Amino acid sequence: MIAISFSAPPGPVTMETIRRGLRGGFSPALNVQLGSIIGDFMWFMLAMIGVGQLAQIAVIRGALAIIGVGLLLYLGACGIRDAFKSAKLDQAGAIDPKRGAFRSGMAISIANPMAIGYWLSIGGTLIAAGVAGQSAGQTASFVIGFVAGTFLWAFIMAFAVRFGKQILHPNLFRVINFGCGAALMIFGITLATQMIG
Repeated sequence: MIAISFSAPPGPVTMETIRRGLRGGFSPALNVQLGSIIGDFMWFMLAMIGVGQLAQIAVIRGALAIIGVGLLLYLGACGIRDAFKSAKLDQAGAIDPKRGAFRSGMAISIANPMAIGYWLSIGGTLIAAGVAGQSAGQTASFVIGFVAGTFLWAFIMAFAVRFGKQILHPNLFRVINFGCGAALMIFGITLATQMIG
């Protein structure tokens, strides 16, 4: 439940999953989701062993925020560009949506300050509540449950995007592609203003 509550809210990974999945189908959508699991799991493990507190250091937090802003703005610009370039869902010569999908999902997840904050807060809470960290078996069962939940959500998202692609009109596809790109840019700008503030 914690994994799905973390993965389900719409955010940068969801926007990138939709953007790539609508162009390339199930495989690139799943690859974005699987890449994001690597980043989520990294922050999860760091929070569980207490190393996540390093993200409280201003220099490290600032560097992660700058990388995250740059990545979100870049991906958003790519989405908007693709919306104006593509007249069809499967346009010949279009940018291959499968290329870099896994790396894109992983990079968004690793550079996402929301993930850092989520795991810094919930990691300590889970240990304090005795949900994890009390014994090796208890922690292992929590980790297995978390990973299973994130994989379940990855497949749900990929299938949803795949079947959504089949019913889309090309003009609606362009609008959604533009919307996802704009949303990624808004996430980046919001992150930048929070960082400056």
